[in-house]
Amino acid sequence: SHANTDDGADFLFLDREEHVIVHGAVNKARLPATSVAFVSIGYVTRDQLRQRLATFQPHCVHVCGHSTAQGIELVSTNPSLPFDYLNAEGFAQLLAEAGMQRLPLLVLNSCESAVMASRLTQLGFVAHAVGVQDGAVDDQAVQFARSFWDMLYMSASFAECFTTATQLAHRLENDKGLITNYKCFVSN
Repeated sequence: SHANTDDGADFLFLDREEHVIVHGAVNKARLPATSVAFVSIGYVTRDQLRQRLATFQPHCVHVCGHSTAQGIELVSTNPSLPFDYLNAEGFAQLLAEAGMQRLPLLVLNSCESAVMASRLTQLGFVAHAVGVQDGAVDDQAVQFARSFWDMLYMSASFAECFTTATQLAHRLENDKGLITNYKCFVSN
């Protein structure tokens, strides 16, 4: 799930989330492994993310990693800043620069990402989005990803995927009694 670094900050084991998504694509949807592009946001720069969006032109983007109300945390290219925060407008700009007019699905499976998900659907850059209202609990985030993508691979609707994944994630207990509060957004 997660561990603490020497400075006390949380370190997420994002490989668990990546595994459930890629495993589902290969074993449930019967897609070749090379057709699934997964980006752990906390480990890429803004330019690397732009390049991956331009190269893959994905229909779905799944974001996991750390985020705050300022945006999702990318690796900073400025040595004096620990993170480069990517907000909704910045993400929309990356989509445009990558030649993508509208992303059909965006899953922001990270803390405080609901504001960004809502804003991107309001701006019309994303058709369907999922975000987290407050904090995300790592085990619940992995369960949400597994359930959401499993349902999607079985051709379920966005609403069915979201509802089932949220219910299954909420069944997991954690040591602090926290629940990840998922929100979904659909643009007009």
